[in-house]
Amino acid sequence: MATFAPGTLFAGRYEIGDVLGRGGMGSVYRAQHVGLRKEVALKILGGDHPETATRFEREARAIAKLDHPSCVRILDHGRTQRHQYLAMELLEGTTLAKLMGTEGRLSVSRALAVTRNLLTALAHAHGRGVLHRDIKPENVMLVGSSPRAILIDFGLAHLQDDAPLTARGMCIGSPSYLAPERLDGLPHDTRSDLYAVGVILYEMLAGARPFVGASTEEILRNIRERPARPLRAIRDDVSRQLDAVVVRALTKAPARRFASAEDMLGALEEVPLLEQLAEQAVVTARQEQETTMMLAVAADKPSRWARIWGWLRFGSWRWSS
Repeated sequence: MATFAPGTLFAGRYEIGDVLGRGGMGSVYRAQHVGLRKEVALKILGGDHPETATRFEREARAIAKLDHPSCVRILDHGRTQRHQYLAMELLEGTTLAKLMGTEGRLSVSRALAVTRNLLTALAHAHGRGVLHRDIKPENVMLVGSSPRAILIDFGLAHLQDDAPLTARGMCIGSPSYLAPERLDGLPHDTRSDLYAVGVILYEMLAGARPFVGASTEEILRNIRERPARPLRAIRDDVSRQLDAVVVRALTKAPARRFASAEDMLGALEEVPLLEQLAEQAVVTARQEQETTMMLAVAADKPSRWARIWGWLRFGSWRWSS
């Protein structure tokens, strides 16, 4: 895999900066378009295997189909004599994987905010015939002061009108986030992406993946055969409705999962946030306490007219103020 030193001029218009990451299909650099003086994330293909080159082209075409605030945006795609490249918007933030590695479990409200961003992104992508197929915390960027989750790395994306590159009986992607049908190399659709979102939602809430094991074989067996431990057995601020949404998203049979990202998003909109209800209960109790104290003071303190009447009758105030 070719590497480029900082300061290298690539494709006649991108000045290479630091390495942002390396993956199976190449390296991603911070770079600057020398003409526009605009920073980008520049992905440069490594190797010349025909299938890798085809996947890289599909990644570019997949991102080009998308125009959504929770999907990374493409700015340029092209070739040099030796390399294929893809310039994308530069996202400043952290990945969901790094956040969970630092904080462990997330609050319910924060986990739901991330999940809603992912589902709206997938509703948009699926509506344009794009399956992501590699949804995992490392491919979710959190950007901004009130972080928005943005889906990145469409390197394994499948376009609805394209012929499959993976032979039947084979699977690609990160095993812990693959739906059972994908582990077995079976045909799959948008519901496999939703399964991966369910795994991420569970992980954000539980602080651990739903299916674990001492070996890869045990993990895969658990994904295929065992139900996940109920979230309500792990933390008490998860409502029954939220637990049910996660259980449905992680169902082994695709036909029993949510039919679309919009359906799963709609189910989440009906979920009560127990942490917010608890906060509201505290506020309500405080307000009731203040009201009770005010009434008690009012009952102990005579009215203005009663004080005037007492002064006229007795020549002095008979009640303390």
